[in-house]
Amino acid sequence: MVSTVVDRRELDIIEKDVPLSGFTTWNVGGPARYFCQPESLDQLQKAIVFADEFDLDTIFLGNGSNLLVSDEGFDGLAVRLGPGFGDLENDGDRIRASAGTPLYKLADVSNKAGSSCFNFLTGIPGTVGGGLVMNAGAFGSEISDYLTEFSYLDPSGDVHEVSRKDVRFNYRSSPFQGCPDKIVLEAEFKLERGESQPDMSEILEQRREKFPYSKPSAGSVFKNPTEVDMTAGQLLDEVGAKGFSVGNAAVSHQHANFILNKGHATAKNIQKAIDILRDRVYKEFGVTLVTEIVVI
Repeated sequence: MVSTVVDRRELDIIEKDVPLSGFTTWNVGGPARYFCQPESLDQLQKAIVFADEFDLDTIFLGNGSNLLVSDEGFDGLAVRLGPGFGDLENDGDRIRASAGTPLYKLADVSNKAGSSCFNFLTGIPGTVGGGLVMNAGAFGSEISDYLTEFSYLDPSGDVHEVSRKDVRFNYRSSPFQGCPDKIVLEAEFKLERGESQPDMSEILEQRREKFPYSKPSAGSVFKNPTEVDMTAGQLLDEVGAKGFSVGNAAVSHQHANFILNKGHATAKNIQKAIDILRDRVYKEFGVTLVTEIVVI
């Protein structure tokens, strides 16, 4: 149990007024009132208790690949886990990965252990923690399919161990979404050796052919709807989204569900484009698209 009183002067890792644009793949976002990049559980616990003591909202950036941070910034504590949270251990048919482990590393180590079950994560620019929060997936698989247990940190600094069977994951959603008081620390996964997924290099090539990577983006902006037999990209394509722009925020000509930063786009530009595109799809198809990205 961490002390319930933390003096910010004791937390040398906490900085003030740090621009978040450098920590998001869209390259937009104003400053965070407080920012820290802890390298250990102890540092993270102290930072979280600090935020709780001073009633600060907290966000976890991960690789910033699914975040739209406002131009005004974030009036709370922004946390980006340091390399100390990137450990990964393979123990036979199990892999334990810290929250900051890149998803590609999980796929790579699994391959070297003789399992291709995580190959679908190839090319997804996120971390294990962020992947669990969003229940990252592709090609019909999701990261939660292989989850056996995980641990999380609460606002008091206490660590909790939870079994996969006690929680429910859905398409691109998890119990952690909208629940900032549960911070993923580590996860254990089972390795399925009977599966046969395409090689990582093949999947990466497919992604390069299908998705635009030449300009900053946050990947797919909208989730695929369940009420119609069309993907979000197909719906957007039908309403003429490709090439649509607001300022320097432009929809890719390659994939209609990608909004690119073509140079100096602002979060306001991107948000306005999202709102207009959602409205177009609703008027044409009666479908309300839900964002896959998280707006801060």
